[in-house]
Amino acid sequence: MSSSDRAFRPRLAGLLALVLLGGCTVSPLYGTSSEARLASGAAAPSLGELRGQIGVAPANTRTAQLFRNALLFRLNGGATPTAPLYEIRYTATGAENVVAIQRGSGVPSASLYRMNASYTVVRLSDQKVIDKGTRFASTPFDRSTQLYAASRALIDAREQAAKLVAEKVEFAAVVVIRKDLQK
Repeated sequence: MSSSDRAFRPRLAGLLALVLLGGCTVSPLYGTSSEARLASGAAAPSLGELRGQIGVAPANTRTAQLFRNALLFRLNGGATPTAPLYEIRYTATGAENVVAIQRGSGVPSASLYRMNASYTVVRLSDQKVIDKGTRFASTPFDRSTQLYAASRALIDAREQAAKLVAEKVEFAAVVVIRKDLQK
């Protein structure tokens, strides 16, 4: 390889990066965007301004309640929505899977808690479903022979999985709501 080849490669890589990033439309999730315009030409409200206006359907199980609480906190800062414009409806399920067993005793020593959430994002003004999907998260945890420690580890894993799934659903819902507001 000649010295001119080595000098050319960084310039080529820089040029390639400029070409690839030229079409990039990355913007802050809850920030404002200069391109966010409504059909009327007025600026669309930022998602930060929508905080407290995205509702989350009530829960019917403990697993769903953990997910709902985490999602409400992420979307609305823990506040109860006053006049929601959108609502996220969901089904959340979770299960523990034993992945390791202690030799000789047959007692589980490590497990994996997996939570799934199927969701739909509904525009409340006309009840139109603007998005639906499924997200999941898995949280590993160690099992102990002590009953309280094993029980607490499972509870902590459920809470962690709920937070991870809520983060994924929040991101997906916010992207769709932002696109919906720009129409």
